[in-house]
Amino acid sequence: MKSFANYDEQLAILKSRGLLVEDEAAARRVLSRDNYYALIDGYKEPFLERDETKNPYGEELYEAGTSFQHILALYQFDRKLRLLLLGELLKFERSIKSKLAYRFSERFPAVDSFLDNANYSTDEVHFHERDRITATLNNLIESHKKRHRVRYPELREFYEKHKNLPLWVLVNFLSLGQITNFFTVIDQDLRTRIAEDFAEDAEERGILLSAAELDEILSIAFPFRNKAAHEEVLYSFRLRSPLELRRLEDKLHQEKGYITRGTTASLIKVLKVVSPPDEYESFTRELLELIRGLEEALPEGPYVKVMKEAGFRG
Repeated sequence: MKSFANYDEQLAILKSRGLLVEDEAAARRVLSRDNYYALIDGYKEPFLERDETKNPYGEELYEAGTSFQHILALYQFDRKLRLLLLGELLKFERSIKSKLAYRFSERFPAVDSFLDNANYSTDEVHFHERDRITATLNNLIESHKKRHRVRYPELREFYEKHKNLPLWVLVNFLSLGQITNFFTVIDQDLRTRIAEDFAEDAEERGILLSAAELDEILSIAFPFRNKAAHEEVLYSFRLRSPLELRRLEDKLHQEKGYITRGTTASLIKVLKVVSPPDEYESFTRELLELIRGLEEALPEGPYVKVMKEAGFRG
């Protein structure tokens, strides 16, 4: 059972494991802000001594020369990476919501057409999820009628002004997971048209996305977005199941496995085919600057490990 340890005791534990702490006062301030578990347990892995000749008993020991500042540098890198990627993922989320609402409403312009089951896929496998989506949309519509504790006052304000709540308003109150499911249950022609809309916007012009490929891109975006939003370790996160994006891998002239491994690097590469060129260029420029900063801050060994975990190296 883990017992409480004050900041001095936490630093003593780290030093007993071979970690250099040059400025203990500064380290205490960091621990008071950022939490031992989040900082050390989250980011120690690339710095641990795995050589059996140097650590024959497999203890938690740090490689010679590893300092508290090295772990802090990786922690700060990952925090900036989360913010950078979250910004791009929010743009993608906004884009899929906009395209889906536009194309669905264009096809089915009647008021509340999104509540009509006949306007969705006729494949029975989608019926349960379709019913969940229409129920969610209907609940959003009904929510503005409550006298007290209105969850979204802006919905009531829009309804009172326009006397209806169209899909292009409601989609803004759906999560990325709900939008992902919505895209799954609409008919195939609509799915294909939306995928084509992304291809027209994308940095990689000339690559025609299929609806199934957009499904897969959504499947990687959703868990990474949640990781970033909840401030969890991001650089080493990867999807448990390989992504079915081998054809896209070929289109992007990437080596086998670069995208399908489902790493952070995979996510960054697939964002290229759903992002406007100027935005993706700005994003990758910031990313490269962030990576260069980490390379300068870390010893070569841990830096290489981090890049491999993130999927940037084989």
